[in-house]
Amino acid sequence: MQLALWIGLCLGASVLLRNQVRVLLAAALCLWFLVPAIGSPVLTGISSGPLSVHAATWLVLSVFVMRMLHDPESIRMAVARHFVLFLVLFVVMLAAFLTSVTSGRGGMVLLIDQIVVPVLYFLLLLSHAARGQGLVVMLRTLMLSLVALVCGVAVLQWITGSVIFFQSGFSTQYWFARDSGRWMGTLDQPLALSLVICVAAPLVIGIGRPWLQAALLGLMSVGMLISQSRVGLASLAVSIFAVLIFTRRPVWVKSAMLVVMAGGGAAIMASPLIAGVAARLSNDTGSTEARGLALEYYLSRWADYALAGDGIGSSYRVAAQAGLETSLENPTLMYGIDIGVVFAGLYFGSMLVLLARYGRRTGYPGLMLAGIMALAIPQTYSSLATRSAAGIVVWTVFAMVVIAADEARERSNLERARVPAADPAPMAGDLYAPELPGSRLP
Repeated sequence: MQLALWIGLCLGASVLLRNQVRVLLAAALCLWFLVPAIGSPVLTGISSGPLSVHAATWLVLSVFVMRMLHDPESIRMAVARHFVLFLVLFVVMLAAFLTSVTSGRGGMVLLIDQIVVPVLYFLLLLSHAARGQGLVVMLRTLMLSLVALVCGVAVLQWITGSVIFFQSGFSTQYWFARDSGRWMGTLDQPLALSLVICVAAPLVIGIGRPWLQAALLGLMSVGMLISQSRVGLASLAVSIFAVLIFTRRPVWVKSAMLVVMAGGGAAIMASPLIAGVAARLSNDTGSTEARGLALEYYLSRWADYALAGDGIGSSYRVAAQAGLETSLENPTLMYGIDIGVVFAGLYFGSMLVLLARYGRRTGYPGLMLAGIMALAIPQTYSSLATRSAAGIVVWTVFAMVVIAADEARERSNLERARVPAADPAPMAGDLYAPELPGSRLP
């Protein structure tokens, strides 16, 4: 009954706000940031089974249905404009569906939440961009606001030593019982918090106020330390350096920002926040070794999964059978076992092609680096192979990259159209041609 009410609410909102699509798309992104997958049953009432997809999934599906009924032309134009890309993604999703169904091991919820719906969300963003301007700026502002919010929640969790929200759901997670001191805000895992910070940090370059840039980067740094992600901390340092270098400000303003950030960094280094990361740097509890063993095992067996996998989620079973204490900790390897090496290559290869084709001409400071982070950081843990906001965040960033590149191309075309065509210069022969009799007017 509760699920029916939630679906009805999503459909009703899609109808009422059919002319304000960006409100609905923003709401879906907010749901993924503020309601973890283990907390979704609070809204839907379904905690297991094929209908236990995330609450935001129902909203995205409702918006897609309404767009197909209300404005199918926008969907058709977006697909036609990027036909090869969507054809490749459709083939990947079809292969994932068929392998999951034939294997009989389930995995449909993960397939829908992490592959199908994020791709649909990507399509909806591209289709809506053709109907209005300012979508990239709106998404940038929304993502930075949501990351700041979840970092703030993580700080409260660290101070109180309590998860605060969705306690019953988190208590069912095996890693949560370890009491490692790592927190995640309202996301599903500490590394999911690290991912969203890494992706959002480069977008700070486009903010106009130096004090806001410094405040956001400081809050993100605290959130990253609370997540205890070593790769994330190094990536954040790269983004902070990029903000200082590429922000268009006078030298004295950059110098002041550097002093403020250095002071904040020194304060953080002297605080108890650094203890968790320091402990992981001195003793990573075997995580690096586990990743090495996972890669070694995969390279010895990849040929068995070249064209067909064992179904979504099967990589966890394979890892357990191989004696690994963790998953393969890399979505490319995990998807290779789940849906086949070829189709996993097509999926992540399409992301790489998008970034290479559109990333260099976005016109938005930091967006290219955000795209690089969206492609690289998920490869450092299970990310897209587990239920979290990773899928929707990654495809949102790639949508921003594509939309920004399209806007830049349109601006360039308009500027060229505004330049009046110069009158053709007379030929040398016309300048020196002899005057013919009777050619002079009276």
